[in-house]
Amino acid sequence: MLGTVLFSANRGFALRNSREQMIRHFLSLNWRVVLATADDVECRRLEKLGAHREHVLFYRRGVSPNRDARAYRAMGRLCRKWQPDLIQQFHAKPVVLGTIAARRTLGASVRIVNTLTGLGRARSVGRWSTTAAEIGFRASLSHGDATVFQNPDDQAFCLEKKWVAPNATRLIAGSGVDLNRFHVVDRAERPPAEPVVVMIARLLKSKGLAEFGAVAHRIRTRWPAARFLLAGEPDLDHPDSVAESWLRQLPDIEYLGHLPDVVPLLHTADIFLYPSVYREGVPRVVMEAAATGLPTVAFDVPGVREAVQNNTTGLLVALGDLDGLTSAVSQLIMDVSRRRSLGSAARTLADETFDSRSIQQRYLALYRSLGVPA
Repeated sequence: MLGTVLFSANRGFALRNSREQMIRHFLSLNWRVVLATADDVECRRLEKLGAHREHVLFYRRGVSPNRDARAYRAMGRLCRKWQPDLIQQFHAKPVVLGTIAARRTLGASVRIVNTLTGLGRARSVGRWSTTAAEIGFRASLSHGDATVFQNPDDQAFCLEKKWVAPNATRLIAGSGVDLNRFHVVDRAERPPAEPVVVMIARLLKSKGLAEFGAVAHRIRTRWPAARFLLAGEPDLDHPDSVAESWLRQLPDIEYLGHLPDVVPLLHTADIFLYPSVYREGVPRVVMEAAATGLPTVAFDVPGVREAVQNNTTGLLVALGDLDGLTSAVSQLIMDVSRRRSLGSAARTLADETFDSRSIQQRYLALYRSLGVPA
């Protein structure tokens, strides 16, 4: 056994959807791979590859002293049990609780890499959870060996707060996508008045579900045959969760539920609409849309602007500008040639920037720079 690597995240879905290639890489090198995350279907699928599954429940609805203390103690027990050489963590609670527990348990013997997939409440205003997040990041990030940011806005924010030293930061845009799986297709010719507009997102208010419904209503007033398709899974553990029953009451959208494979849906679409204001690193679904040659219409917010080049691969409008969002969708409905031009450029951007193999190599190079033979 070459060594032990521990991956930690809120949900098994995040590890399987974004990091399965990395997990397979370590297993192929005869590393012991330990997964510290929720005991869910996706984590159990990774276990079948040869990884060791450890159930750690990170409370995601805010601050809970009892639940957070249990997760902290669980991470300490795992560090003592497995004695990892490398810990790679994603999401706020694993980063904060896992880093402190690992350093107190293993000292300097372990290398810790933290990936911030978005700052969430750390950039909210006037919340107790904001203060708690700041305290947590201040206490933990400086004890990691490296912090990976997915967009420059989050990196600049943390550097301004002095939570992490500049030489301990890296900028790696998201987790990438498998470009062999997401490919461009010749989209079926359909009448201009019958466009298909798609959104894929977890069912969270801040993902822009209400805005998607509002744009759908406005567009369908002019083009009644337009279809607005929404796919996504409920996330009841998240404080921003939206009920499926609420979505099903919106008359102008078709809610498809959770799709195990989004490729067929993206292949049927003409436009990808993503009115999210959620503080994520780089939205994976926008990268997936780009990889299939879809132009994206979205708000110009951190993370999204790393995945959409305005007027080149899609259209960005000012945050909260519902009229601008509707106008941008209308422009692409009426101008098929521009839609195709933006979509072609989106695929080029995906080839150059979003290839998961290139992103994995950047992570492996980071691990090697820390003395980990990955």
